[in-house]
Amino acid sequence: MHNGILDFSASINPLGYPENVRKVVTECFDDIVHYPDIDCANLRGCIAQKIEHSIDEIIAGNGSTELFYLIPRALKPARGIVFQPTFSEFAEALKCSHAEIVNTILREDNDFRLEYSQGHFHKKNIEMTFVCNPNNPTGQLIEKDVLLSMITQHPQITFVVDEAFIDFVEEPEKYSVMHEAGTLHNLVVVRSLTKFYGFPGLRIGYLVAHAKRVKKMMEYKEPWSVNTLAQFAAMAALEDGEFITRSREFMFQERLYLFNELSGIHGLHPHKPTANYIFLKITMHGITSPQLRTRLLDHGIAIRDCSNFTGLNDTYFRVAVKTREENIKLVAALKKVIGHVKSNNKI
Repeated sequence: MHNGILDFSASINPLGYPENVRKVVTECFDDIVHYPDIDCANLRGCIAQKIEHSIDEIIAGNGSTELFYLIPRALKPARGIVFQPTFSEFAEALKCSHAEIVNTILREDNDFRLEYSQGHFHKKNIEMTFVCNPNNPTGQLIEKDVLLSMITQHPQITFVVDEAFIDFVEEPEKYSVMHEAGTLHNLVVVRSLTKFYGFPGLRIGYLVAHAKRVKKMMEYKEPWSVNTLAQFAAMAALEDGEFITRSREFMFQERLYLFNELSGIHGLHPHKPTANYIFLKITMHGITSPQLRTRLLDHGIAIRDCSNFTGLNDTYFRVAVKTREENIKLVAALKKVIGHVKSNNKI
C-alpha cells in the first residue's frame, strides 16, 4: 500500500524483505559515517561463493539498471539488437552509448516468443543483443539450450541476458545461463537482488562475465555506486535460505490462484505466468489499457499499462502477484470495471 493505493504496477516479492535484512541494516547503520567498500569485495565474495564463480568474474552495481548502461558504454557496440516488447532500459542503454538500435518486434500471434533464427543476426553487423529471461512484461521464457546455441553460434555478438526475475521461475536451471557466464567470452548475465529480496529502494544488482570482460568494464564503471547499507543488506539476504524457499513456494501457489481468477473474467486474456507478474490482453471493445488503469485508480488499484512498450498496443497491461488478500481486491476491482464497460456496451 502506497499513498492509499495498492500497487500492482511494480513486481516486487509480496513477502517483502528477509527479516535479517532489517537486523543487519540497523546493526550496521553507524557505518554510514565511513565510505563504502569501493570494490564491494565482501559482497562479491559472497555472490561468488553462492553462484560458484570466481570473484573476478563479478561486478556489483546500483541495481541491475546501472549495469545495463555500463555494458555498452564499456564494450562500445556499433549496433545492438533488442527484441521487443521488453524492458525499455535496454534500448536506452544502447542509445546512451551511441549505438544504432535494431528493434525486432516479436509476433503477437506467436505469443511474443523469441525463437532463434539465424536471420535475426546475419548481415546486420550486430555486436550486442539484450535478452530478458523471463521477459518483462510478457513472461516468456527461453530454454537454456536455445540461448546457448545462439551465443555459441555468434561469437562476434555480446549477449546480455537479464535474469532479474529468474528466482521466481520454476526449475530455473532449465533457463539460466549463469553457469556459463564466466567461460563464454561473449556472454554477460545480469541479476537484480531487489525484486526477489524485496528492497528496491536500496538498489543492488550484479553481473557475471568472463574475467577479461569484467576488467574492461571496470575501467568505465563509476566508483562508489553501491552504498554500505545495500552491500550489507544483499549479503544478509543471500544467506537466508529459508526466505528463498518460502518465497518461491508462496509465488508458485499464489500466481496460479490469481491466473485462474483472472482467466474467469470475460473480456480479459491472461498469459500463463512464469515469474511474479501476469501479462494480460483486453479482448473486449469499449476500454483501453490506459483507460483501465485510470478507472482502477478510482478503486485504489495501480496496474502497469503496457501501451508504451515498443511492439504493444493499448490492449495490454501487467499486474504483479501479491498476497491473497490483495489479489482478491484486484480481481474484485477488475470485475467491477469490466462489468461496467460491458453494461455500457449493451446500451
